[in-house]
Amino acid sequence: MMKAERMDLSLIKNAKTIRPIQKGFSTDEKVVVDETYLIKLFPEENLPNRIEEFETARRVSVLSKKVPKVINYGRCKEAGKGYLVLTYLPGVDGEEALKRLPAADQHRIGMVAGRELKKLHALEPPADVLPWEVVKKKKSDRYLKKLEALDVEFTIKDTLRNYIHRNVGLLKGRPNRFQHDDFHPSNILIHDRSFSGIIDFQRMDWGDPLHDLHKLGFFSKQVSVPFTRGVVDGYLQEEDNHERFWELYALYSAMHLVSAIVWCKEHTPSQVRMFLDRTYEVLDDHDHFTRTIPKWYEM
Repeated sequence: MMKAERMDLSLIKNAKTIRPIQKGFSTDEKVVVDETYLIKLFPEENLPNRIEEFETARRVSVLSKKVPKVINYGRCKEAGKGYLVLTYLPGVDGEEALKRLPAADQHRIGMVAGRELKKLHALEPPADVLPWEVVKKKKSDRYLKKLEALDVEFTIKDTLRNYIHRNVGLLKGRPNRFQHDDFHPSNILIHDRSFSGIIDFQRMDWGDPLHDLHKLGFFSKQVSVPFTRGVVDGYLQEEDNHERFWELYALYSAMHLVSAIVWCKEHTPSQVRMFLDRTYEVLDDHDHFTRTIPKWYEM
């Protein structure tokens, strides 16, 4: 961890307590200052892209009190680092905290998380963002082509390819809105048995807001089915067309399986077995995509 005294930040220099955070998949170095501020440190050359993240996060924080507020960014010249300063939200990540709570609390927390996520989806994109149907179809086609070349069971390839091709027309006309793009229990916080925040916006993007829920069956229900059902219930509380929601959810789940397998094979081959097990689990939840509503929601 970089020594705090080398940073040109008054809040660091005058801090009473500084502690590192080492949990999570992000490559950022993170320190909590006086249990009030979170400072993210990263290679200085990444600063231009992170400034865009800063500006978008600033706009998002207006929509919900359950996301960190961004305060400042800059360079630590001596160390060759860039930094972002955010408010620190107290709590334990959901993957750790949910398993210690009763099912009713898990569902309640999921509902609040779903409602707060939907608030963020009100944010509209810059004018130069391409239509979602164009961006998503191009990305899906690229991953399907890569999947065909991999040593993966034929029935998996066939099921996913055919389902996506039959339903890709659902993308037409879908809105472009803010996407957290990594929404799952590890990126939500729980404090005093209540939902306290959504964190880690580094992968934020633009597209169909419903796409933010596509990892529920792959990363969330394994941690807590009541929480995962609660997210959907909270998100859909004021929605009328639940049938269309589930059609899109199933399509995005199938697309995610394709990209997850390809990504794992290319970047973390040691985890292929786990990713394939999760793939079979999602396929079973959807009866190999002969049903749109997954079994875990109707339990």
